[in-house]
Amino acid sequence: MVLLAVLAGVVLIAALAGTLRARAGATQAALARLAEGHRVALAEVSVINRVRAEWAAPGVLRPVADGSPVVVTRDGMRWEVRVSDVEGLVDLYQAPGSVLALAGLPVGARNGMLAGLTPGDRYLSTVQTLAAMGVAADDRARLLPLVTQRARTGEINADLAPPELRAGAALLPETDIAGGDLAQISARRVD
Repeated sequence: MVLLAVLAGVVLIAALAGTLRARAGATQAALARLAEGHRVALAEVSVINRVRAEWAAPGVLRPVADGSPVVVTRDGMRWEVRVSDVEGLVDLYQAPGSVLALAGLPVGARNGMLAGLTPGDRYLSTVQTLAAMGVAADDRARLLPLVTQRARTGEINADLAPPELRAGAALLPETDIAGGDLAQISARRVD
């Protein structure tokens, strides 16, 4: 009888040890994913801050902020970086339907997003605005360098538009000649 109780205790302790080992492995894997996510996020911030510092340096002849992609390597990761004048991007709040269509966004999606807001309010980020418009996560990543929520008007300056929008923007009657007041930097990992 004592032998049976000791055997049951040993089995119970072995099962507990196995359970703890499995939980430790799962925790370690979760922490590794979290650490990698932080490493990528810090690298993105580092790339954006580096571009911002280069553009702000005194005496530097700046290229036109037309959203043309440039590939930058930082911490072993490759990033597609764009500096875009916001007047060359599609404004998610103010753009007329023809300008929204350049980015493949329906006016109904914007109207639905605006219906959920108090007049004059905005979402905190472009990502939140696109999500509220019902844009899928993969499409949001593709659209981020092409859209803004900071433009002065809803019209678009074709000369400052990213290459993906430039040809279509030149054909629109809703064009703007403004630019040079505010730039937006976007970085997207390409490897």
